[in-house]
Amino acid sequence: MLRHTLTRILIALLAVGITACDSVFYDEEGDCSVTYRVKLTYTKNMKNADAFPSEVTHVALYAFDPAGRIAWSTTTTAAELHAADNCINVEVDPGTYDLVAWCGGTSRETAAAGWTLAGGNNPVEKADLLCTLATTPSATPGHAVSDKDIHRLYHGTLTAAEMPDGYGTYDYTIDLTKDTNFVRVILQHADGEPVNPDWFTFTITDTNTALDHTNAPASATVVTYRPWAVTTAATELPDPDNIAGRGTAASPSRAVTTISSVIAEMTTSRLVTTCRPTLEVNCTQPGNEHLVARLDLISYFLMIKGSANRHLTDQDFLDRQDDYSMMLILDDNNRWNLSLGLYINSWRIVRQEETIQ
Repeated sequence: MLRHTLTRILIALLAVGITACDSVFYDEEGDCSVTYRVKLTYTKNMKNADAFPSEVTHVALYAFDPAGRIAWSTTTTAAELHAADNCINVEVDPGTYDLVAWCGGTSRETAAAGWTLAGGNNPVEKADLLCTLATTPSATPGHAVSDKDIHRLYHGTLTAAEMPDGYGTYDYTIDLTKDTNFVRVILQHADGEPVNPDWFTFTITDTNTALDHTNAPASATVVTYRPWAVTTAATELPDPDNIAGRGTAASPSRAVTTISSVIAEMTTSRLVTTCRPTLEVNCTQPGNEHLVARLDLISYFLMIKGSANRHLTDQDFLDRQDDYSMMLILDDNNRWNLSLGLYINSWRIVRQEETIQ
């Protein structure tokens, strides 16, 4: 009799436990709900540090079913996300989904160019997530011009994410890729004389004005990026002959050396190894018009990848490195002095005849 009574009590307790959604195991949930939580990060940079909180200002996240149709979407600001540890709750039924995130960062330039989605605020399928840079149409068909800074763009995806049918919280992470690049071109005279900014033009040509839901270029439009700022700068450096008392009365030297520069600032869309963006610098000095330099940007930028980054693929390096400074040294005829080479992010690149070293 006692054994039958204990059996009935155990069965009753088990029934209560099941009815209570396995509360013994899910006390931390507070109820019987299931939560799918996506954390957004941006660690694909040269420091491998999460820069999401400092760079991203707004987020759009989309979930697509196996047929590629939209199942859920949301938009929010990074400020709202910070309060939730940069996490978003994805409100979908259990199943398998592809997640795509397009995120933005605000430029400090008030006239910066933005981006638009083909599907607007209500995309229906993945193809609607085509993200296109706002440009100015050129007089030449199939060409466009971008002469503004660009609001920062970030992309991330998680393919075939399983959303289980079970109680609890399930965490997922989407690490973003930055799709905008800052390119600074600096001209200096070898003798330190000032460079006339009105005598030079700067352009970068590419075919990357549109990016699809996989973050691949998806437009044949040839875009010409032009500087959104051209400035001059000068600095005074100690004469090396006069450092630590090396200057003598027999060999007098100047106390300082003045270095003057022209600085052109451009912003581009994502740089990819399958495209061949080209930088051109031209001299327009009356009576001395000539091409100063025409450079294959991908080839030159990858030259500074170095041994420390050999573990990265070429594309991964380009995605992580988003800030480039290129300095060309000119002779007194405003021609590129090849013997002095080219400096990219402080790396000296020397071109000898047909071989780039």
